[in-house]
Amino acid sequence: MTPGTKAIAVGAAANLFLAFAKFVGGIFGNSMALVADAIHSLSDLVTDVVVYFSHGVGQLPPDKNHPYGHGRAETIGTAVVGLLIIVTGLGVAYESWETINQTIEKTPGATAASIAVLSILINEGLYHYTLKIGKASKSPSLTANAWHHRTDAISSIAALVGILGAWNGFHIMDPLAGGLVGLMVCKVGFDFSSNGFRDLMDTALNEEKTKKIFEILNEIPEVLHFHDLRSRTIGGEVLIDVHILVNPEMTVTEGHQVAEVARRKIIKAFTNVQDVLVHVDGEHDAEIENLYTVTRKELIEITNPILESLGGIKSDPEIRIHHVKRKIIVDIFLQMDGNQKMEEAQKLISEVKSRLEATSQIDRARVFLDLNFEFKKPA
Repeated sequence: MTPGTKAIAVGAAANLFLAFAKFVGGIFGNSMALVADAIHSLSDLVTDVVVYFSHGVGQLPPDKNHPYGHGRAETIGTAVVGLLIIVTGLGVAYESWETINQTIEKTPGATAASIAVLSILINEGLYHYTLKIGKASKSPSLTANAWHHRTDAISSIAALVGILGAWNGFHIMDPLAGGLVGLMVCKVGFDFSSNGFRDLMDTALNEEKTKKIFEILNEIPEVLHFHDLRSRTIGGEVLIDVHILVNPEMTVTEGHQVAEVARRKIIKAFTNVQDVLVHVDGEHDAEIENLYTVTRKELIEITNPILESLGGIKSDPEIRIHHVKRKIIVDIFLQMDGNQKMEEAQKLISEVKSRLEATSQIDRARVFLDLNFEFKKPA
Protein backbone atom coordinates (compact mmCIF):
# COMPACT_ATOMS: atom_id res chain seq x y z
CA MET A 1 0.00 0.00 0.00
CA THR A 2 1.44 3.37 -1.04
CA PRO A 3 1.56 6.29 1.45
CA GLY A 4 -1.18 8.05 -0.56
CA THR A 5 -3.47 5.03 -0.50
CA LYS A 6 -2.81 4.57 3.22
CA ALA A 7 -3.74 8.21 3.90
CA ILE A 8 -7.02 7.77 2.02
CA ALA A 9 -7.82 4.59 3.94
CA VAL A 10 -7.09 6.23 7.31
CA GLY A 11 -9.27 9.20 6.36
CA ALA A 12 -12.13 6.95 5.26
CA ALA A 13 -12.04 4.98 8.53
CA ALA A 14 -12.01 8.19 10.54
CA ASN A 15 -14.91 9.64 8.55
CA LEU A 16 -16.97 6.48 9.06
CA PHE A 17 -16.38 6.64 12.81
CA LEU A 18 -17.10 10.38 13.03
CA ALA A 19 -20.26 10.17 10.92
CA PHE A 20 -21.67 7.54 13.26
CA ALA A 21 -20.58 9.34 16.45
CA LYS A 22 -21.89 12.74 15.30
CA PHE A 23 -25.21 11.36 14.13
CA VAL A 24 -25.86 9.48 17.36
CA GLY A 25 -24.56 12.40 19.43
CA GLY A 26 -26.64 14.89 17.46
CA ILE A 27 -29.85 12.86 17.83
CA PHE A 28 -29.46 12.06 21.52
CA GLY A 29 -27.66 15.34 22.28
CA ASN A 30 -30.38 17.46 20.63
CA SER A 31 -28.03 19.25 18.20
CA MET A 32 -29.01 20.03 14.61
CA ALA A 33 -25.53 21.42 13.99
CA LEU A 34 -23.97 18.09 14.98
CA VAL A 35 -26.40 16.14 12.78
CA ALA A 36 -25.47 18.43 9.89
CA ASP A 37 -21.81 17.81 10.64
CA ALA A 38 -22.50 14.06 10.63
CA ILE A 39 -23.96 14.33 7.12
CA HIS A 40 -20.82 16.23 6.16
CA SER A 41 -18.59 13.42 7.46
CA LEU A 42 -20.74 10.82 5.68
CA SER A 43 -20.27 12.65 2.39
CA ASP A 44 -16.53 12.55 3.01
CA LEU A 45 -16.69 8.78 2.55
CA VAL A 46 -17.91 9.35 -0.99
CA THR A 47 -15.10 11.81 -1.69
CA ASP A 48 -12.59 9.34 -0.22
CA VAL A 49 -13.75 6.76 -2.76
CA VAL A 50 -13.37 9.28 -5.60
CA VAL A 51 -9.91 10.31 -4.39
CA TYR A 52 -8.89 6.66 -4.00
CA PHE A 53 -9.59 5.84 -7.63
CA SER A 54 -8.40 9.14 -9.12
CA HIS A 55 -5.16 9.04 -7.13
CA GLY A 56 -4.56 5.41 -8.06
CA VAL A 57 -5.05 6.06 -11.77
CA GLY A 58 -3.12 9.32 -11.65
CA GLN A 59 -0.03 7.62 -10.22
CA LEU A 60 0.20 5.13 -13.11
CA PRO A 61 3.34 5.64 -15.25
CA PRO A 62 3.13 6.91 -18.85
CA ASP A 63 2.29 4.32 -21.50
CA LYS A 64 1.79 4.12 -25.25
CA ASN A 65 -1.73 5.58 -25.13
CA HIS A 66 -0.91 8.12 -22.40
CA PRO A 67 2.62 9.40 -23.10
CA TYR A 68 2.16 12.33 -20.69
CA GLY A 69 1.04 10.05 -17.88
CA HIS A 70 -2.38 9.74 -16.22
CA GLY A 71 -2.32 12.97 -14.20
CA ARG A 72 -5.62 14.17 -15.66
CA ALA A 73 -7.34 11.52 -13.50
CA GLU A 74 -6.18 13.45 -10.43
CA THR A 75 -7.48 16.71 -11.92
CA ILE A 76 -10.87 15.15 -12.66
CA GLY A 77 -10.94 13.68 -9.16
CA THR A 78 -10.27 17.10 -7.65
CA ALA A 79 -13.13 18.66 -9.64
CA VAL A 80 -15.53 15.84 -8.68
CA VAL A 81 -14.57 16.11 -5.00
CA GLY A 82 -15.31 19.84 -5.17
CA LEU A 83 -18.75 19.26 -6.69
CA LEU A 84 -19.61 16.65 -4.05
CA ILE A 85 -18.56 19.07 -1.32
CA ILE A 86 -20.83 21.77 -2.78
CA VAL A 87 -23.82 19.40 -2.87
CA THR A 88 -23.16 18.42 0.74
CA GLY A 89 -22.92 22.04 1.84
CA LEU A 90 -26.19 22.96 0.16
CA GLY A 91 -27.92 20.00 1.84
CA VAL A 92 -26.61 20.95 5.27
CA ALA A 93 -27.65 24.60 4.81
CA TYR A 94 -31.15 23.56 3.72
CA GLU A 95 -31.66 21.26 6.71
CA SER A 96 -30.49 24.01 9.05
CA TRP A 97 -32.94 26.47 7.52
CA GLU A 98 -35.76 23.99 7.99
CA THR A 99 -34.81 23.62 11.65
CA ILE A 100 -34.77 27.40 12.19
CA ASN A 101 -38.39 27.58 10.97
CA GLN A 102 -39.44 24.96 13.49
CA THR A 103 -40.07 25.37 17.20
CA ILE A 104 -36.91 24.44 19.10
CA GLU A 105 -37.92 22.50 22.20
CA LYS A 106 -34.71 20.65 23.15
CA THR A 107 -31.31 22.03 24.06
CA PRO A 108 -27.99 20.37 23.18
CA GLY A 109 -25.66 19.60 26.07
CA ALA A 110 -22.31 18.11 27.10
CA THR A 111 -22.63 14.98 24.92
CA ALA A 112 -22.96 16.95 21.70
CA ALA A 113 -20.19 19.38 22.72
CA SER A 114 -17.77 16.53 23.55
CA ILE A 115 -18.30 14.83 20.19
CA ALA A 116 -17.78 18.15 18.39
CA VAL A 117 -14.44 18.62 20.20
CA LEU A 118 -13.40 15.07 19.30
CA SER A 119 -14.27 15.74 15.66
CA ILE A 120 -12.15 18.91 15.63
CA LEU A 121 -9.09 17.09 16.98
CA ILE A 122 -9.38 14.09 14.65
CA ASN A 123 -9.99 16.13 11.50
CA GLU A 124 -7.18 18.57 12.22
CA GLY A 125 -4.82 15.60 12.67
CA LEU A 126 -6.03 14.08 9.39
CA TYR A 127 -5.44 17.41 7.66
CA HIS A 128 -1.76 17.61 8.62
CA TYR A 129 -1.17 13.90 7.91
CA THR A 130 -2.81 13.89 4.46
CA LEU A 131 -1.37 17.27 3.41
CA LYS A 132 2.18 16.08 4.15
CA ILE A 133 1.72 12.99 1.97
CA GLY A 134 -0.08 14.99 -0.75
CA LYS A 135 2.82 17.45 -1.04
CA ALA A 136 5.42 14.68 -0.99
CA SER A 137 3.68 12.80 -3.81
CA LYS A 138 2.68 16.02 -5.67
CA SER A 139 -0.92 14.78 -5.70
CA PRO A 140 -3.58 17.49 -6.14
CA SER A 141 -6.40 15.10 -5.23
CA LEU A 142 -4.71 14.16 -1.93
CA THR A 143 -4.06 17.83 -1.21
CA ALA A 144 -7.72 18.58 -1.92
CA ASN A 145 -8.74 15.78 0.42
CA ALA A 146 -6.43 17.17 3.12
CA TRP A 147 -8.15 20.56 2.93
CA HIS A 148 -11.45 18.71 3.01
CA HIS A 149 -10.39 17.38 6.42
CA ARG A 150 -9.52 20.94 7.46
CA THR A 151 -13.04 22.12 6.46
CA ASP A 152 -14.45 19.29 8.55
CA ALA A 153 -12.52 20.61 11.55
CA ILE A 154 -13.76 24.16 10.89
CA SER A 155 -17.34 23.01 10.46
CA SER A 156 -17.07 21.13 13.76
CA ILE A 157 -15.83 24.33 15.39
CA ALA A 158 -18.89 26.13 14.05
CA ALA A 159 -21.07 23.29 15.35
CA LEU A 160 -19.39 23.52 18.76
CA VAL A 161 -20.03 27.27 18.94
CA GLY A 162 -23.69 26.69 18.06
CA ILE A 163 -24.00 23.91 20.64
CA LEU A 164 -22.43 26.02 23.40
CA GLY A 165 -24.65 28.98 22.48
CA ALA A 166 -27.82 26.89 22.55
CA TRP A 167 -26.67 25.25 25.77
CA ASN A 168 -26.53 28.71 27.35
CA GLY A 169 -29.99 29.75 26.25
CA PHE A 170 -29.45 31.03 22.70
CA HIS A 171 -31.39 28.20 21.04
CA ILE A 172 -31.24 29.58 17.50
CA MET A 173 -27.43 29.46 17.51
CA ASP A 174 -27.37 25.69 16.97
CA PRO A 175 -29.27 25.65 13.64
CA LEU A 176 -27.54 28.89 12.62
CA ALA A 177 -24.21 27.15 13.16
CA GLY A 178 -25.44 24.29 11.01
CA GLY A 179 -26.28 26.74 8.22
CA LEU A 180 -22.88 28.41 8.55
CA VAL A 181 -21.21 25.01 8.27
CA GLY A 182 -23.11 24.40 5.05
CA LEU A 183 -22.03 27.70 3.51
CA MET A 184 -18.39 27.14 4.50
CA VAL A 185 -18.47 23.71 2.93
CA CYS A 186 -19.89 25.16 -0.32
CA LYS A 187 -17.06 27.72 -0.50
CA VAL A 188 -14.38 25.06 -0.15
CA GLY A 189 -16.09 22.87 -2.74
CA PHE A 190 -16.26 25.77 -5.18
CA ASP A 191 -12.53 26.45 -4.79
CA PHE A 192 -11.57 22.85 -5.52
CA SER A 193 -13.97 22.50 -8.45
CA SER A 194 -12.76 25.73 -10.05
CA ASN A 195 -9.13 24.64 -9.64
CA GLY A 196 -9.88 21.26 -11.20
CA PHE A 197 -11.76 22.72 -14.15
CA ARG A 198 -9.05 25.34 -14.63
CA ASP A 199 -6.43 22.59 -15.01
CA LEU A 200 -8.67 20.71 -17.44
CA MET A 201 -8.69 23.88 -19.57
CA ASP A 202 -4.85 23.84 -19.67
CA THR A 203 -4.54 27.05 -17.66
CA ALA A 204 -1.04 28.58 -17.76
CA LEU A 205 1.26 29.22 -14.81
CA ASN A 206 0.60 32.36 -12.82
CA GLU A 207 2.41 35.64 -13.47
CA GLU A 208 4.98 35.12 -10.70
CA LYS A 209 6.13 31.72 -11.99
CA THR A 210 6.13 32.92 -15.60
CA LYS A 211 8.34 35.86 -14.60
CA LYS A 212 10.74 33.40 -12.97
CA ILE A 213 11.07 31.50 -16.26
CA PHE A 214 11.77 34.81 -18.05
CA GLU A 215 14.60 35.49 -15.59
CA ILE A 216 16.12 32.05 -16.15
CA LEU A 217 16.14 32.43 -19.94
CA ASN A 218 17.54 35.97 -19.75
CA GLU A 219 20.48 34.68 -17.70
CA ILE A 220 21.62 32.33 -20.50
CA PRO A 221 23.99 34.41 -22.69
CA GLU A 222 23.48 32.25 -25.81
CA VAL A 223 19.73 32.89 -25.76
CA LEU A 224 19.33 36.11 -27.75
CA HIS A 225 15.56 36.22 -27.46
CA PHE A 226 12.63 33.97 -26.59
CA HIS A 227 8.93 33.90 -27.39
CA ASP A 228 5.81 31.71 -27.45
CA LEU A 229 6.24 30.58 -23.84
CA ARG A 230 3.34 28.26 -23.01
CA SER A 231 2.54 26.15 -19.96
CA ARG A 232 -0.21 23.83 -18.76
CA THR A 233 -0.91 21.73 -15.69
CA ILE A 234 -1.68 18.01 -15.75
CA GLY A 235 -2.51 16.45 -12.40
CA GLY A 236 -0.19 18.73 -10.46
CA GLU A 237 2.66 18.37 -12.98
CA VAL A 238 3.51 21.23 -15.35
CA LEU A 239 4.47 21.02 -19.03
CA ILE A 240 6.24 24.00 -20.62
CA ASP A 241 7.32 24.81 -24.16
CA VAL A 242 9.19 27.85 -25.44
CA HIS A 243 11.00 29.13 -28.55
CA ILE A 244 14.54 30.49 -28.08
CA LEU A 245 16.52 32.51 -30.61
CA VAL A 246 20.24 31.71 -30.97
CA ASN A 247 23.01 32.84 -33.30
CA PRO A 248 22.18 31.40 -36.75
CA GLU A 249 25.87 30.50 -37.19
CA MET A 250 25.61 27.92 -34.41
CA THR A 251 25.86 24.27 -35.31
CA VAL A 252 22.94 21.95 -34.62
CA THR A 253 24.76 20.35 -31.69
CA GLU A 254 25.62 23.72 -30.14
CA GLY A 255 22.03 24.92 -30.48
CA HIS A 256 20.85 21.68 -28.90
CA GLN A 257 23.24 22.21 -25.99
CA VAL A 258 21.84 25.69 -25.35
CA ALA A 259 18.30 24.27 -25.43
CA GLU A 260 19.27 21.52 -22.98
CA VAL A 261 20.80 24.06 -20.59
CA ALA A 262 17.56 26.08 -20.69
CA ARG A 263 15.42 22.96 -20.18
CA ARG A 264 17.39 21.73 -17.17
CA LYS A 265 17.55 25.15 -15.50
CA ILE A 266 13.76 25.55 -15.69
CA ILE A 267 13.08 22.03 -14.38
CA LYS A 268 15.53 22.58 -11.51
CA ALA A 269 13.85 25.87 -10.54
CA PHE A 270 10.43 24.26 -9.99
CA THR A 271 9.37 21.20 -8.00
CA ASN A 272 6.51 20.13 -10.27
CA VAL A 273 7.73 20.72 -13.85
CA GLN A 274 7.55 17.39 -15.68
CA ASP A 275 9.26 18.49 -18.88
CA VAL A 276 10.20 21.53 -20.97
CA LEU A 277 10.16 21.49 -24.76
CA VAL A 278 12.63 24.06 -26.12
CA HIS A 279 12.37 24.95 -29.81
CA VAL A 280 15.59 26.45 -31.21
CA ASP A 281 15.25 29.25 -33.80
CA GLY A 282 18.00 30.71 -35.94
CA GLU A 283 15.81 33.72 -36.60
CA HIS A 284 12.78 35.31 -34.97
CA ASP A 285 10.11 33.18 -36.64
CA ALA A 286 7.37 35.06 -34.81
CA GLU A 287 8.14 38.05 -37.02
CA ILE A 288 9.26 36.34 -40.24
CA GLU A 289 7.42 33.70 -42.24
CA ASN A 290 10.48 31.48 -42.55
CA LEU A 291 9.23 28.82 -44.94
CA TYR A 292 12.01 27.83 -47.33
CA THR A 293 10.92 25.73 -50.28
CA VAL A 294 14.40 24.56 -51.33
CA THR A 295 15.63 21.42 -49.56
CA ARG A 296 19.21 20.41 -48.73
CA LYS A 297 19.04 17.62 -51.28
CA GLU A 298 18.07 20.08 -54.01
CA LEU A 299 20.86 22.49 -53.08
CA ILE A 300 23.46 19.72 -53.17
CA GLU A 301 22.15 18.70 -56.59
CA ILE A 302 22.84 22.30 -57.68
CA THR A 303 26.32 22.62 -56.15
CA ASN A 304 27.81 19.23 -57.13
CA PRO A 305 27.67 19.73 -60.94
CA ILE A 306 29.27 23.17 -60.55
CA LEU A 307 32.14 21.77 -58.48
CA GLU A 308 32.65 18.78 -60.78
CA SER A 309 32.80 21.01 -63.88
CA LEU A 310 35.68 23.05 -62.50
CA GLY A 311 38.07 20.24 -61.65
CA GLY A 312 40.93 20.32 -59.16
CA ILE A 313 38.52 19.84 -56.25
CA LYS A 314 37.99 16.70 -54.19
CA SER A 315 34.45 15.32 -54.37
CA ASP A 316 31.86 15.48 -51.58
CA PRO A 317 33.07 18.63 -49.80
CA GLU A 318 31.54 19.62 -46.46
CA ILE A 319 28.48 21.80 -47.05
CA ARG A 320 26.56 23.79 -44.47
CA ILE A 321 23.30 25.55 -45.28
CA HIS A 322 21.87 28.52 -43.38
CA HIS A 323 18.34 29.89 -43.65
CA VAL A 324 18.39 33.49 -42.43
CA LYS A 325 15.87 36.27 -43.10
CA ARG A 326 14.39 34.56 -46.15
CA LYS A 327 17.83 34.12 -47.69
CA ILE A 328 19.79 30.92 -48.27
CA ILE A 329 23.48 31.01 -47.41
CA VAL A 330 25.71 28.09 -48.40
CA ASP A 331 29.10 27.40 -46.80
CA ILE A 332 31.43 25.05 -48.73
CA PHE A 333 34.73 23.73 -47.38
CA LEU A 334 36.92 22.79 -50.34
CA GLN A 335 39.96 20.52 -50.54
CA MET A 336 42.15 20.76 -53.59
CA ASP A 337 42.74 17.65 -55.66
CA GLY A 338 46.50 17.97 -56.16
CA ASN A 339 49.22 20.49 -55.46
CA GLN A 340 47.93 23.81 -56.72
CA LYS A 341 49.57 27.12 -56.15
CA MET A 342 47.90 29.50 -53.71
CA GLU A 343 47.01 31.83 -56.55
CA GLU A 344 45.29 28.97 -58.39
CA ALA A 345 43.32 27.99 -55.27
CA GLN A 346 42.20 31.58 -54.74
CA LYS A 347 41.05 31.85 -58.33
CA LEU A 348 39.14 28.54 -58.02
CA ILE A 349 37.46 29.68 -54.81
CA SER A 350 36.36 32.91 -56.49
CA GLU A 351 34.96 30.96 -59.44
CA VAL A 352 32.99 28.58 -57.19
CA LYS A 353 31.52 31.50 -55.24
CA SER A 354 30.56 33.36 -58.43
CA ARG A 355 28.85 30.37 -60.03
CA LEU A 356 26.89 29.41 -56.88
CA GLU A 357 25.61 32.94 -56.35
CA ALA A 358 24.58 33.08 -59.99
CA THR A 359 21.95 30.41 -59.32
CA SER A 360 18.45 31.55 -58.34
CA GLN A 361 18.30 29.34 -55.27
CA ILE A 362 21.48 30.52 -53.49
CA ASP A 363 21.58 34.11 -52.20
CA ARG A 364 25.08 34.00 -50.80
CA ALA A 365 27.99 31.55 -51.00
CA ARG A 366 30.90 31.43 -48.59
CA VAL A 367 33.74 29.25 -49.82
CA PHE A 368 36.42 28.11 -47.38
CA LEU A 369 39.69 26.32 -48.12
CA ASP A 370 40.51 23.23 -46.12
CA LEU A 371 44.30 23.40 -45.64
CA ASN A 372 44.80 19.69 -45.03
CA PHE A 373 47.16 19.58 -47.98
CA GLU A 374 50.30 21.36 -49.15
CA PHE A 375 50.30 24.09 -51.77
CA LYS A 376 52.77 23.98 -54.60
CA LYS A 377 55.38 26.66 -54.01
CA PRO A 378 55.75 29.30 -56.76
CA ALA A 379 58.77 28.82 -59.05
